[in-house]
Amino acid sequence: MNTGVQDIPTSWRQTLGSRLKKHHYNWVRRRIPPSRHIILSQRNIFIIPNRQGLGFLAVLALMFIGAVNYEASLAFALVFWLIGLFILSILYTFRNLSGLHVSALAGSSIFVGEYAEISVVLSRYGKRIYEAIDLHFPGSRHVVANLIENTEERSSLFVVANQRGWFSPGRLTIYTIFPFGICRAWSLLDLDLQCLVYPKPFPCDLDWLTSKQQNSGHTTITRGSDDFHSLRDYQRGDSLRHVAWKIAASGRGMYTKEYSANVDDKIWLKWDMFPDMSVEERLSRLCYCVLQLDAGGKDYGLDLPDSRIEPAKGSEHYARVMKALALFGIEESNQEQV
Repeated sequence: MNTGVQDIPTSWRQTLGSRLKKHHYNWVRRRIPPSRHIILSQRNIFIIPNRQGLGFLAVLALMFIGAVNYEASLAFALVFWLIGLFILSILYTFRNLSGLHVSALAGSSIFVGEYAEISVVLSRYGKRIYEAIDLHFPGSRHVVANLIENTEERSSLFVVANQRGWFSPGRLTIYTIFPFGICRAWSLLDLDLQCLVYPKPFPCDLDWLTSKQQNSGHTTITRGSDDFHSLRDYQRGDSLRHVAWKIAASGRGMYTKEYSANVDDKIWLKWDMFPDMSVEERLSRLCYCVLQLDAGGKDYGLDLPDSRIEPAKGSEHYARVMKALALFGIEESNQEQV
């Protein structure tokens, strides 16, 4: 009974916390909608005192109380001068972000577990300079950028992708405490970035898998009339048309000409090639097979439960097959292309 009573406040706090996070997310999304290029202004910059600023205000409050008790004019003057300094810090900290142009470029496609590279571009117009601008995505390292001499600064941020499909790094946090360090001005920017994440390749025996397929690509030696391959000793029953009569006329014996005939070298990668495995395990092995076949320059096709891609080769075919593997089983509503 006690356990049930204790679980109620915990679940209530979790529900309240999730609602507050959802409300905050929706509010920020309305306030700062997704955009490839954003100019920072009073609409999307927030500013509050940081810990040092709160400590500064607490000291000012104590100084003011002391000035009132002791009726010290110089103490009043010092307090009001420091208050003016605090107000100026709000203005100058806000100014260190205001007017800054922010854009970004997503990197190329990656595999699950790798880091997506996001290039954030800061640019300025006019003579205003920007110093000590901190940039980071959720889970990435912090990068500090300055725009003093250059009009543009490009910074690379790396975010790990743990799931396949379309990957978004989240909102970029850009903030500064320059120049006084007692106020924090920041913004949360959705730069509308996505990159495609492929399944993580897992090695498997590709030769054994393709050898079990009927009509898998190979070369056969026949007595046809394609390309000359070699000579072998004449056997009873061989066609006289394929006898090397010039060699026989020279007295060196009877030989039969062999020709090679190329069978269509096309390989199908099928979902059923990996039975009794989970979805991600199958996709990882199919991804490995695609990498090996593409590196070998072979024609290959992909047969999934929800799609079928005919055998081909080349960079466009590779991108199409890998995209099908990355987005397999993901709802169309979530498949937003860049």
